[in-house]
Amino acid sequence: MQVFKQIENEVTAYTEGQIEIFDGYRFSQNKLIRRIYYYLNQIYPKGKLDSHNNYKYWFDIIAPRVDSEVKNIDFDSKDIKVYSNSDKDNVRVLISNAYLSKWLRDTGQGDKINDAVEQGSSWGNVVWKKVKGGYELVDLTNFYLTNQTAKTLEDTDVIERHKLTQAELRAKNGIWKNIEEVINNCGNRQFTATTTSSTNEIQTPIYEVYERNGEVSEETLFEAQGRKGGKPDKYVIAKIIVSGIENTGKMEGKYVLFAEETKDKPYKEYHRGRYQGRWWRVGIVELLMDIQTRSNEIGNQISRGLEWASKAIFKTKDKVIAQNLLDDLTNGDIIKGDISQIELRMQGLDQLMADWNRLMGMADKLTNSYEVVTGETLPSGTPFRLGAMMNQNANKLFNYIREKLTISLGDIVEEWILPEILRDLKVEEMVEITGDEDLLVRYYEVLVNTWYIKNLLVIGPHTQEEAKTIKDLKMGELLKDKQAIIKLQKEFWTGFKPRAMVDITGERVALGAELESLATFIELEQDPIRRTALIEMAMSKKGIDIEKLPKTEVQPQQPQQQPQGQPKQMAGQLQPQTK
Repeated sequence: MQVFKQIENEVTAYTEGQIEIFDGYRFSQNKLIRRIYYYLNQIYPKGKLDSHNNYKYWFDIIAPRVDSEVKNIDFDSKDIKVYSNSDKDNVRVLISNAYLSKWLRDTGQGDKINDAVEQGSSWGNVVWKKVKGGYELVDLTNFYLTNQTAKTLEDTDVIERHKLTQAELRAKNGIWKNIEEVINNCGNRQFTATTTSSTNEIQTPIYEVYERNGEVSEETLFEAQGRKGGKPDKYVIAKIIVSGIENTGKMEGKYVLFAEETKDKPYKEYHRGRYQGRWWRVGIVELLMDIQTRSNEIGNQISRGLEWASKAIFKTKDKVIAQNLLDDLTNGDIIKGDISQIELRMQGLDQLMADWNRLMGMADKLTNSYEVVTGETLPSGTPFRLGAMMNQNANKLFNYIREKLTISLGDIVEEWILPEILRDLKVEEMVEITGDEDLLVRYYEVLVNTWYIKNLLVIGPHTQEEAKTIKDLKMGELLKDKQAIIKLQKEFWTGFKPRAMVDITGERVALGAELESLATFIELEQDPIRRTALIEMAMSKKGIDIEKLPKTEVQPQQPQQQPQGQPKQMAGQLQPQTK
């Protein structure tokens, strides 16, 4: 069957071959991913011992910078919001947001998003896949591209390698075919993490399944479906799932589990870096590979040099002492000759330390990991406003990363998650809003405004200040109940077309921008009262309790006496001009 041979050739070309991005530059995504794994797990490819049998230490400079970027991106599942362009959808939007938070928490999808943020920083690439009931993160170590120079996944065909158990295979009954044949003939007790890794003996059989999403000839698709015909020069997008693929090229024991034409590919992607002629963008690990390698060399050179420099070695002309003072001398011995210690010092230590500092500065520039970003203490004497400006400027890169990340996450929520949520909500007869105080307050505000409009005639004439007081009293009554149960009518969701918004504001970034703005106004403000108010506002944003700070007591001013014989001037009255 053509599809088996095609998938085998494409997988082999990816795992063993290289592509030429431009003249003289050949690239293998498979080899790069394997190298990234070495650096992530702090592994030397040739072992932990050098040629002289010395232990090689690993001085990890990558993980702290990845953690710093993840911290400064500051993503939280609460940043995902549902909205609508119609004002009539306020209650439906509130219910959708409440259910979305609960759905992300109960299904574990929120944790997957956090994992994606970490992978996006370290690896530089994330792929999500649409599955029944939500989405999943794609394992990029078993993700093969037929065109590694593609800019997006729309420009290449994709093959995934899955490792399934019997239970997972049987769960596909009614969706896939030939399941029993695969269970009987394709079980494998030699587990491999990837197609190129070594095997491990396991007791429970594993079944390797290959899923191909992309273009195939109509003739190949028809053959996979068990039909005759199809044009060999007409290509369509299809999902084909097979089992029993082997690089030996044998055709025995190969089965088609699924083969259907589709409209598009079930993937969304995020890339940290820019396109450089290959689909795989540069992440922090790849960015710091050379610096990490040189840092390990310097660290081990210093370690070995200090080991020699720390030894206690003596010299003497006394021939009685044979070799070692610890063995040859005893308590009370008299030495006839002079004994002196040889001063040992590692040569080139200051040059190695300077090179280390240079590398750390370069790594900070490449990953935007300056002291103000990582949270380290700034040099003494750094002005408060300068520190805020440095923080704001350093976080501009993180703002850019957030924007790229929110585009992908917004599409995932809007196209994959919201339809699932609405499908569940339409069968609900009542919904409970609890646990999220912000959503509860917003829902109660809608109830208060509705109640106020309905009872205007009963309330009678009143001012705007009185209206606000009435609404606040009603809100206070409602807030006594920390949960709200909403009964849904059958037509409640009719015509509701929600949109998704992912707004990763970043509390630290927003705080830095606010403090910078306040510092500017404090400098410009001349009125002492307003200036004091602005200073206290900035202090409160930094968490300083203003009430506990000592304050200058204000002395009451004495009223000025009007000179006798001079008429009092009324407010707004001009003084007569004198010639």
